[in-house]
Amino acid sequence: MRRGIYKSEWEYTEELLGLAEEKLRAYQGAKGLFEGLPPCPEIKSYEEHQETFRERIRIMGERAKLSAGQGVVIPVEYLYRVFRADNFMKHCIILSLAAELDGDFRKSCTLLEENQNYEFPTLQLCIHSYTLHREERSRLLGDVYRNRAGYEYFFGRTPSGKFASSGWTLRLDERIRIFLFRMEDEAPELRGFCRLALPGEVKERPMLYREELALRLAEFLKQDKPRERICYLYGEEGAGKEFLVRHAFRELGKLCLFVQAGGLLADENDTRLGQVLREAKLRRAGLCIRDFQELTKEWKEYEAWEMLEECLRELPFLILLSTEKWPYSRKKLSEEFLEISLPLPDIGKRMLLWRQAFTEAGIDGADPEGLAVKFSFSPGKIKASVREAVRLAGWRGKPVDEEILYEACRMQISHNLGEKAACIEAAFEWEDLVLPHFQKMRLRNACDQITFYHRVYETWGFEKKLPYGRGVSMLFYGPPGTGKTMGAQVVARGLHLELYKADLSSVMSKYIGETEKNLDSIFEEVKKSRSILFFDEADALFGKRSEVKDAQDKYANAETAYLLQKIEEYEGIVILASNYLQNFDEAFKRRIKFMIEFPLPDRERRLEIWKRMYPKEAPVSEELDFAYLARQFELSGSSIKNIAAASAFLAAAQETEIGMRQVLFALSEELKKSGKLLQREEFGEYGYMTEEIFLQ
Repeated sequence: MRRGIYKSEWEYTEELLGLAEEKLRAYQGAKGLFEGLPPCPEIKSYEEHQETFRERIRIMGERAKLSAGQGVVIPVEYLYRVFRADNFMKHCIILSLAAELDGDFRKSCTLLEENQNYEFPTLQLCIHSYTLHREERSRLLGDVYRNRAGYEYFFGRTPSGKFASSGWTLRLDERIRIFLFRMEDEAPELRGFCRLALPGEVKERPMLYREELALRLAEFLKQDKPRERICYLYGEEGAGKEFLVRHAFRELGKLCLFVQAGGLLADENDTRLGQVLREAKLRRAGLCIRDFQELTKEWKEYEAWEMLEECLRELPFLILLSTEKWPYSRKKLSEEFLEISLPLPDIGKRMLLWRQAFTEAGIDGADPEGLAVKFSFSPGKIKASVREAVRLAGWRGKPVDEEILYEACRMQISHNLGEKAACIEAAFEWEDLVLPHFQKMRLRNACDQITFYHRVYETWGFEKKLPYGRGVSMLFYGPPGTGKTMGAQVVARGLHLELYKADLSSVMSKYIGETEKNLDSIFEEVKKSRSILFFDEADALFGKRSEVKDAQDKYANAETAYLLQKIEEYEGIVILASNYLQNFDEAFKRRIKFMIEFPLPDRERRLEIWKRMYPKEAPVSEELDFAYLARQFELSGSSIKNIAAASAFLAAAQETEIGMRQVLFALSEELKKSGKLLQREEFGEYGYMTEEIFLQ
């Protein structure tokens, strides 16, 4: 009998085909014995002949091992080892592979009564040709039933998804055929929801943090029979769950098959899980199911457990990735379950991630601290933000600057605020806001608590002294039109944060507990980006707490207390605006960090507002007397803005410059809104221009 290595895969295949033909001839000869025909003279008994076949298969396996050491890999022998094929399974595979490769062999199969004219061997033919003993045949059929999954890995699902009788036709499954002929090819049926990660994919991407956790995970995966057989990693999308797993497998030098849970849900015939398990075993890869929460939302608990138990029957361990905590009872888990939370990185780690992303993208001069403080991003979102910034800069033909970086960050934020809050574009800058010096200084001080958050709380250690209430709460109060909403926009623009204005009609509810529920929903959403949350006319919702006389008073007070609680928990900015400071009780005001008055502008500030209100592109007449307007009329900034816009439209319609006549007419119309009708003498030295006003 031949010894030594195989020089090629084909040399092995030729020997296998010859062996299959001998097997079939031996069985045909044995049938001849039963029919009165003389048996082959060199065979003492059929069973002894089968034993020689098994010995030859064993020797072929030893030669294949030696050949693999010399670079000649025999795929079918690899499959035997991976799926732990016993002698009978090898017998079935050999006959099926011979039928796949040899047309004459297929024709011979059709001539046998047991094969029912099929070209490929049936389970009945395989059993009958393996032994002539009826008792042994019955045992083999039982073994096949018990190891149904193993046989289905090779021969695909049985007809109608049910385990067939001995008439099951054993043709090698398409995936096995592809592997035998091109080992490196992917499984076509798994494309789109499965990805095989190679150990070398992350060599150039070091772990910036969680390296110790990756090493502990690698130690866990290194065990042949780990105590904890399910490793459950959960954290927000982009938190680095998959990256951590890939680093752990890199440490081991092993492959990992990542499977999208939605792909298992889309399977109507319940075949994909078996295909996935086969692929994991075929590649000797770990199995990691991503977005496991998709399964838990769609499947009942017993369905999820059936899936997990099937996985653990075939694999030593299973890794599950999710955005949510483990949703089921732990009673069934015993000690086989390891749950690991991956929270969002703190500011220091976010700064590290931003710096690394800037380095990889070749961005110089960016401020990682400001971005880390203002956006509670996962590692994935940080990388996505930098990629988006590079794309935007390239499209606009300019380098990546602060404005582009913040725009890219805002594009990563997805809110589900619905009708409860609306995003307001922050159109105003500090120069647009006309306030007394003290108020403006207080507003800048409030912004500094966000800008220097990391330095004070983390670098200087104040987080130990202030474990909660580190957010910034502001109350803007003053008459209507004095710039409270503008102030909120200035803060948002200055800090490069999104501004969300709560819709009180959607937040407030007459049903007990519903207002608190709406508030909770809003705060949970804005936490994703530390956006600024703005409550205009906040006293309507959170006014002075009253003496409890009935249940309604009790729940109204509870709503106010709940808002204060959410404000203290939120580490971003909350701005409340009200026209009436007296509508808030003292206990409420004490818990607000910054109370900033927006007074009606005095003469000096009115003059400044008038001058700033008209753009330099507007055709403003030299006769326009801003000093007179500021001196003569005590107006709010909002009213001045309305008058400026209305006068511009009047001038455009009259095809003239914006002059005193247009401004005075717009001014009189604006004052009519508040019920004030001006007399001619109230226009002072410009009364002669008001004829058309009094002709109405």
